[in-house]
Amino acid sequence: MALNKKRGRTTYGQFLVEGIREIEMAIDSGLQPDEILFNRHWQPDDLTKFQSKLTEAKSFVTDDIVFEKISYRDSVANAVAVFPLFNTELNSLKLPDNPLVLVLEAIEKPGNLGAIFRTADAAGVDAIIISNANTDFYNPNVIRASLGTVFSVPFAIASNEETLAFLQSNTFEIYSTYLAGSVPHFDVDMVKNTALVMGSEAFGISPFWIDNTSQCIKIPMRGKADSMNVSTAAAVVVYEAIRQRTGNTSA
Repeated sequence: MALNKKRGRTTYGQFLVEGIREIEMAIDSGLQPDEILFNRHWQPDDLTKFQSKLTEAKSFVTDDIVFEKISYRDSVANAVAVFPLFNTELNSLKLPDNPLVLVLEAIEKPGNLGAIFRTADAAGVDAIIISNANTDFYNPNVIRASLGTVFSVPFAIASNEETLAFLQSNTFEIYSTYLAGSVPHFDVDMVKNTALVMGSEAFGISPFWIDNTSQCIKIPMRGKADSMNVSTAAAVVVYEAIRQRTGNTSA
């Protein structure tokens, strides 16, 4: 199906969401699908209840053969919806007082990007900025790995320069994770406006963020490995920020 490819999504201005949970989260965030296909094995009462959430979407009930052809997942989905692409500009972000923001520079793997959204949702991160994007946000693997939390965490897509200007204009402290950083992540103050910058899996953060950060920070490594998966590192740093913000001083 064309919408499983970036070129198709760009051409038609639409993207796919598979799975009832993910579709419901998209609708609950304020999006409405253009079309939705349901598996005929769904119970009629459940189907009717779900369809009541739809406004102008065209809905169809079909069988496994159709889903096998259009589904991106290994297993047959119970529903697939077609949504219009939506606004991902920085000026669309509405932040609370003392926001906590994740900046993800050039993340390459859709699964990692989705996993970071799950962490951000669980921790209550206020927004994610995908900077110098190296992965198409609308890739089905991003949505799948996030378990639909891409629709619950506000986010924007921008260049490094646009992201820095946005952070500076909103008086953020910028902490960039860097292997050669001299300060442990738990020794910086993340209570006020805080942006945590995570870099690509292969190269880490770029010189741009090294030169334009309030402080480079590192996660102390006690074993022989010298790095973590970026989604794991994001979780470690984000939850340190949450610990500081909730006043939990326990180890």
